[in-house]
Amino acid sequence: MLLPVLGLAAVGRPGYINLGRDEDLGADRSVQALKHRTHAVLDAAHAAGVRYFDAARSYGRAEEFLGSWLRSRDIEPGSVTVGSKWGYTYVADWQIDAD
Repeated sequence: MLLPVLGLAAVGRPGYINLGRDEDLGADRSVQALKHRTHAVLDAAHAAGVRYFDAARSYGRAEEFLGSWLRSRDIEPGSVTVGSKWGYTYVADWQIDAD
């Protein structure tokens, strides 16, 4: 049986938001605005049955956003799985044009 998975790379760092999806986010690209939008995406995914969430340090603030969502919702411990990876650390500090 395949389980639905939501990968969080595109919601955790603004440099991953491309391929014509710019207009979906609106003009406010602040950390707080994208955190709010990420929570909305996570709410919709959870309501649709997603119970596995993929994050990584290299996905910008994805782990932070997922963690704040989990703490703010009444989700029973053990009812979701979080897959994360070690590796390089995101250092762009929310700048799209960072080296």
